[in-house]
Amino acid sequence: MAFGKQLHTALSVSRYVSLLVGALGITCLATALALTASRHGALPPAWQSSLLAGLVAETTLLLLIVSIGFLLMRKSLSQMQVDDGEETAARVDPVTRALTRADFLDELRKRVQTGGDRRHAYVMLDLDHLKALNDTFGHATGDEALAQLVRICHADMPNAVVGRLGGDEFALLIADCGSRGEIVKDIKALLEHLRLPIQINGRTMRLSATAGIALAPDDTHIALELVNLADLALYKAKQARGSVLSYNARMLVDDRYARLLARELRAAIYLNQLDMHYQPILAEDGTEQVAYEALIRWHHPLRGTIPPAEFISVAEQSTLIEEVGEWVIRRVIRDAVRFGSSQFGINVSAVQLRQPNFATFVKNELATAGLPASRLVMEITETVFLDFGSVERANLDGLRDAGVMIVLDDFGSGFASLQYLRKFRFDCIKIDKSYVHAAGSSDVDMTFVTAITELARALGTRVLAEGVETEQQFLLMRAAGCQRFQGYYFGRPAALPELVRSPALIAREQRRVGEA
Repeated sequence: MAFGKQLHTALSVSRYVSLLVGALGITCLATALALTASRHGALPPAWQSSLLAGLVAETTLLLLIVSIGFLLMRKSLSQMQVDDGEETAARVDPVTRALTRADFLDELRKRVQTGGDRRHAYVMLDLDHLKALNDTFGHATGDEALAQLVRICHADMPNAVVGRLGGDEFALLIADCGSRGEIVKDIKALLEHLRLPIQINGRTMRLSATAGIALAPDDTHIALELVNLADLALYKAKQARGSVLSYNARMLVDDRYARLLARELRAAIYLNQLDMHYQPILAEDGTEQVAYEALIRWHHPLRGTIPPAEFISVAEQSTLIEEVGEWVIRRVIRDAVRFGSSQFGINVSAVQLRQPNFATFVKNELATAGLPASRLVMEITETVFLDFGSVERANLDGLRDAGVMIVLDDFGSGFASLQYLRKFRFDCIKIDKSYVHAAGSSDVDMTFVTAITELARALGTRVLAEGVETEQQFLLMRAAGCQRFQGYYFGRPAALPELVRSPALIAREQRRVGEA
């Protein structure tokens, strides 16, 4: 808008100057002709001095007008350049140089509305683990990672329009593209390029992103629907980060199913369809059961048992996670009161810990039930923000001060593991099962486990190996220095009255008795 106004001003100045210069030019020409005629006797000689003076004055005025017009034109053109630069800056994200959300969506609407039968691809990109990157290395590193993603998009897709939708989400608009399969192939290649090691602020890193794709007019002719469909594809792709998914009609069915599941889950809380199963955690000798991890189960009257992986993610997408979380905490505390003296562990999501009153709620429930806080364990993952001053950190500090044990779950599976150990002193570290399963065949994974147990020993923290399924894995993890063990080898999750040791564990104990 500013550019157009300045252009109009410049054209107006040019028009007026041209008219004045033209009029004065004609006057000067007429005066010059009259002066010439006077010198040749066609006009009285007495007019020569007056005509000459008039010619000089008119020429001077002409030069003055031209000079003023030139200065005004230059000022207008300079202002046009400034306004054009400001308009461009307003349209471009200052960190990544991608288009801003509003301008990108405007471009998308124009292309889709005027595209006709030409195929356009809309690709949503989400940079994985940006929050962990910011928390670990600072926002300058995170910003550079975002800028690197955009640079790769421009390099690999030079004809695409790149926009930043907000935070870690970006979008590509690829006009006149090929088939769906070709676009998926191109985006996979782009993500592979992104995974190559790069230097960011002196550190070697490998970035990753997840992508969702929708096509116009194949999937929809409406720009807003195109955005929603690609967003749905991205949501599905995030279940396996670093992957690419293109929208298909089945996803919409799944999305509707998720909304239905959310409604039924809300009802399940009040209809007593939820239950808790517990998996034993054993001491260093591999026989003494010292704790249990609580795992939620949903017994649907029509669909049977629905696994937590299916409905917890649905709960986290809504406010249901708060209701489910509170139900779990009340139930586990109640079960712990009536079942022995062991500790009971609860998995707590980052969403729950963002509730300012979470620690107060837990402490009130412990006091109401009369359960010592030392018998309750809260398990968190690296997705929880632990900086001082954060709500999550305040909740964990409050629980810790009350005597609740805090455990870091799935250690080694995320981005900021070692940084987490610096930020918060955990009572126990649970090594991710992927390292346990690979330890027998990978020296690198075995070395990692041993190094972590040594570090934990120095910090005064226990180490638990989870996902132990064989006796060999148990012996390897114990040799590496782990003091607690959990997995199918020792027992599967079950309701409290049904908790039994696994047949393999019983057989091992019998062999030990026979050898004695």
